[in-house]
Amino acid sequence: MASSKPVALITGASSGMGEGFTLDLISKGWQVAMVDVKANPELQAKVGNNASFYTGDVSDYDSQAKCFQAAWDKYHRLDLVCLNAGIIDRSPLYILQYRDSPTIPPKPDLKCTDVNVKGVYYGTQLAIHFMRKNAVKGGNIVVTASASSLYPHECYVEYSGSKAAVWNFVRATARVLKNKENIRINCIRPGFVPTSLAPPGMIDAAKSIITPLQTIVNALNRILDDKSLSGAALECSIDKILLTPEPEFLNGEASAKASFLWDPGFVALHGEPSDLPEAAP
Repeated sequence: MASSKPVALITGASSGMGEGFTLDLISKGWQVAMVDVKANPELQAKVGNNASFYTGDVSDYDSQAKCFQAAWDKYHRLDLVCLNAGIIDRSPLYILQYRDSPTIPPKPDLKCTDVNVKGVYYGTQLAIHFMRKNAVKGGNIVVTASASSLYPHECYVEYSGSKAAVWNFVRATARVLKNKENIRINCIRPGFVPTSLAPPGMIDAAKSIITPLQTIVNALNRILDDKSLSGAALECSIDKILLTPEPEFLNGEASAKASFLWDPGFVALHGEPSDLPEAAP
């Protein structure tokens, strides 16, 4: 039997923004399926029967799929998926220490891309699958991007690129998901938030521009409340929530159609027409 309460699945739910989302939704009467690579026994004890915990690695499709299936088997309902899990760079791309090395440097560890990008793509596909099963088909997907998806981060360059990728992924998928699946997908672009990802020295250096966790939580609630938001990105900067404007087309129609929607191509890949009005025949 489906849960009488709305149900959210949150990745990276054991700490930081995921923990904040979890506690806020529970306070509003939600049930939460918490997904993370490691448990937080203190948090799990705090939420009690209002949440369930599933160990999963979002960069592994099968692992993430098992978490979705287990959550569906428990609640038989899925209203919201917060694709929040994320990590920073694990390899120094600039390989400065190899400047005078006669050998090719070691293969970089791209786990950041695996978690931040693949984890979102996998989670979106799984959300689509299970939200189709809801009594009323559809739901909400909210992706945690970053201020660094727009403003380049010259220290954590892989992280910056990964967050830019998921922001554009949200923009590219939004209309088809809304029209075909009754799913709204949006993203949040947090500024600097003092989570466990940030080194202590970085937190000290950023004291004057820290974005409180409550601002991020408020952005999630704005997305849930404002049904007009689809494909949107909300920047969270200190105490402000700012709708990120769409980039302008630098060369008018030529730029606008540089990535034009060609329905025969859409059909070839996806098996049916896009159903979007301006699709090229």
